[in-house]
This record gives sequence, C-alpha cells and structure tokens, in this order.
Amino acid sequence: MPLRLRVREIMVPAEEFPVLHEDADALSAFKLLRDYFRGKDGTWIGFESALVYNRQKKAVGILTVRGLLRALHFQALLDDLLKGDPAGLFFLPACWKQQFVTVKEVMRPVEVACVNENAALWEAALVMLKKKVNSIPVMAGDNLCGVVRTIDLFWLIGEILEDMA
Repeated sequence: MPLRLRVREIMVPAEEFPVLHEDADALSAFKLLRDYFRGKDGTWIGFESALVYNRQKKAVGILTVRGLLRALHFQALLDDLLKGDPAGLFFLPACWKQQFVTVKEVMRPVEVACVNENAALWEAALVMLKKKVNSIPVMAGDNLCGVVRTIDLFWLIGEILEDMA
C-alpha cells in the first residue's frame, strides 16, 4: 500500500541524476540540464534539477531550473549594466564576480531541504510544502543517496485515489 512506503522506495537514485561541480558556470549547467531534459523524439522528459558536488566529491546542493533562471537574471543584469550607459563601467569591479555566475551561487544547499531515506512519504511532502521546493535530496546519514520529487509523490497520490474509488 502506498501509505506505508518510505522515501527510499520511491526516490530516484543519485547515480541516475545529472551531476555538476559547484564551480561550473551557469551556461554549462543550462546545457547539461537541457541535454537531460530532451527526449530523442522531441518530447520533453527527464530531470529538472541536477546534483551539485564539491572538490571532495561530497554532495553540497541541488541546482533547479528555478536556480538557473536566477543565474540568467544576474547575467542579464550585468549585460544591461555594461551595454547601457558608459557610467555602468564604474560599477564593473563590484559586478565582475557575477560575470560568470557559478552553480554554487544559485544552487540550494542540501541542508536547506532534505529528508532521511527512512522517512515516511508524508514527511517528504511536508518538507516540500514548507520549503516551497519541488525536489529534495534524500540522505543516508551524511551521504546523499537519491532525490524525491513532487512528481514521484504525485503518482502515488494518484494510486491512493484510485484505490479509494
């Protein structure tokens, strides 16, 4: 019965998710997600987020499409600053770091919203609702072992409703 399932039983294993390094730039992240999100026949399938790892190969965050859109906004702001009034060059040193927005700057750190692999599904749903996120890392101790997404919960809710009918 779906109500008795644990997060580990419906999560997507970490090995199946797209992976980025925290120092990667937003353009590289965009290309990776685009490649993972495009179907062979032109349909849109796949992942809307990627796991982010540091140099020690430890999972440190999750980059979502929302985070990428935030990165593109920063880049557009810098482009406007440089293309508009030449006085914008005065602000260049302060914005120089943002010229190449890194994944680390726009990712959501793992600890912001995560759940233990043994948690009940309702606990994962509650974290998603409270944090207003669509996917959360699943932890086995200090190690990331997967991701649970709202779509995964959605399918289970559908099964529950069908069983009730």
